[in-house]
Amino acid sequence: MGAGRVPASTRQDERLEGSARRLEVDLRAWGATAAGMVFTGTDRTESRNGNRMLLPAACPIVRLTIAMRLPTGIFTAAALVALMLMGGQGAAQAEGRQSRRPAVQRPAHDGVATLAAALRQAFQFNPDIRAQRSQVRATQEQIPQARAGLLPQVSATTYAGVLATRSILGGPPNTTGGSTLYQRGVALTATQTLFDGWRTQNATLQAQQQVGTQREQMRAIEQSVMLDVATTYLAVFTGQALVEVQQRNVGFLTETLNTTRTRLASGVATPTDVSQAEARLSRGLSDLSATQTDLAVARDRFLRLVGAPPAARLTVVPAVDQLLPGSREASRQVAGESNPAVLAAISTVRAAESAIRVAQGQMLPQVSVQSQIARDLDVDSSTRRTDSVQVIGRLTVPLYSGGAPESQVRQSRELLGQAQAMLDGARAQSRSAAYAGHAALDNATFTIRAATAEVRAAEVTVDGVRKQYEAGLRTLTELLNAQQDTVSARARLLQAQSDRLIASYTVLAATGRLELPRLGVSQPPVASAPPQSDWGVRGDAWGELRNPTGPARPPSSR
Repeated sequence: MGAGRVPASTRQDERLEGSARRLEVDLRAWGATAAGMVFTGTDRTESRNGNRMLLPAACPIVRLTIAMRLPTGIFTAAALVALMLMGGQGAAQAEGRQSRRPAVQRPAHDGVATLAAALRQAFQFNPDIRAQRSQVRATQEQIPQARAGLLPQVSATTYAGVLATRSILGGPPNTTGGSTLYQRGVALTATQTLFDGWRTQNATLQAQQQVGTQREQMRAIEQSVMLDVATTYLAVFTGQALVEVQQRNVGFLTETLNTTRTRLASGVATPTDVSQAEARLSRGLSDLSATQTDLAVARDRFLRLVGAPPAARLTVVPAVDQLLPGSREASRQVAGESNPAVLAAISTVRAAESAIRVAQGQMLPQVSVQSQIARDLDVDSSTRRTDSVQVIGRLTVPLYSGGAPESQVRQSRELLGQAQAMLDGARAQSRSAAYAGHAALDNATFTIRAATAEVRAAEVTVDGVRKQYEAGLRTLTELLNAQQDTVSARARLLQAQSDRLIASYTVLAATGRLELPRLGVSQPPVASAPPQSDWGVRGDAWGELRNPTGPARPPSSR
C-alpha cells in the first residue's frame, strides 16, 4: 500500500472520531459544499460550549455531524445507524415545514435573463430617461411660443353696466332732472405684427436649436444608462461565475482538510498541517462570502437601473466588435464628430448665435396693424346705438431704452463664447473617453490571452501537485499554494473577459453608437417629443384645459 494509504474501515472510524473536533463554521461549509443545496431554512442547535448556532434545516449531512459530537469510543454500528436515521428524519421534518409554508407570490416574470431584454426594459422605464423625455417635450413647446410673435392676436370684449345721472337746474324755482342708461357693448379686436426686427424668426431658430440640444442630451443619457446596464449586467454575470469558482475552491479545501485529518490520525501528517488546512478553508469561506456580497450589490444595482431583478442564470453577453472603429485614432475621430454630448454642444452654440440676433432685434423698428369692430348701446341719452370700425397702423422706433438692449447683446455674445468653449471641452472629453476605452479594450484582449494560458497551466500544476502530495513527494503548503494560484487565475480570466466587453460598450457609447437598433434590439414604443412637422399651431385651442395634469405617467417599474 502506498504512502499515506490506510484501510477503508480504519479511515471511516478515524473520520468519525475526528469529526468531534470540527468547528461549527467548518461543518456548515462542508455540508453546504457536499450536499450541493440551497438552504431555505435553519434550525437552532446547541454547541458543546452552550452557544446557539444556526444550521441548515434541509441538510442531513450537517445534522449527522452534529449528532456525532459524542465521547470517543462509543461509536457502534447500531448507534451509527440510529444517528443516520435521525438525520434523515430531521430532513423530512424540514421538508414538511417547507410544504406547510404559504406559497410566495411570484412576480410577473422570473427576472431578466438577457442583455437585450435588460436594455429594452431600461430604455422604456428607467427614470432618468423618462425625465429627459419630459424635458424634451417641455422644451418643444418653446417653438410655438416663439412663432406666436408674428401670428394674429384676436380677442373679443363685451361689457354691460348702468349709468345713472341726476341734474339740478339753477334759478328759481329749482328743478331737477336725471336719466338711467343701461350701457352695453361688444368689440372684436385683431392685432397683427408686420415687422419686429426679425426677433420672431430668430427666436424660432433659437427654440429649434434648444430642442436639438435637449434631444442630443436625451441620446447621451440613454447611452449612459445603456452603458450602466451593460456594465451591471456583466457584473452580475461575472459575479455568478466567481461565486461558482469560490464554491469549488471551498469544496477542494474542505476535502483537503478531511484528508489531512485522516493522515494525521495515521501519523503521516502533523497538527501543523491540519491548522494550515483549516486556515486556508477559513480564507476560502471569507472569499466566498465577499464574492456573494459583491454579487448581491450588483443585483440590487441591476434592479435599480432596469426596474426588474436579474434571472438566476444570465446568458452570455454578445460581442460588439463589428460595431467598433478599427483603431484608437479612428475612435477619437468618430467620437469628436458623433458623440451626443458634442452634437448637443453644437446645437447650444447655434442657439447662442440666434440669441444674439434676438437681442439685436430689440433696437430695430417695429410695425403693427390693429383693427377693431365695435357696437355700443345706450352710450348717452341721445344715442341709441353706435357702430364703429377702426384700423390703426403703428410704427415704433426705439430711441433710448436705458442701455438694456445693448447690455443684452453683450451678454449674449459672452454666452456664445461660453458655449464655444464648452463645445471644445465636450469634443476633447469624448475623444479622450473613446481613446481610453479602445486602449482598455486592447489591454483586456491581451490579458485574456495571458490569463487563459495561466489557467491552463495552473490547472495542470494543481493536478500534478495533488498526485505528488498523495504520494508523499510534495508538501501540503505546495498543494494549497497551487490551488490558490488556480483560483486567482480563474478569477483574473473572468474579470478580463468582463473588462473587454465593458471596454467595447464604452467605445460604443463614446462614439455615439450605443443604441438599440445598432445592437439589433427592437426599440420599444415610448412617449417621445413630436416630430418637426408638428412644430406648428395645434388644432384644438381648448385641449390644454381638458388635461391639466399633463401626459399619463408610465407604469411604475418597482
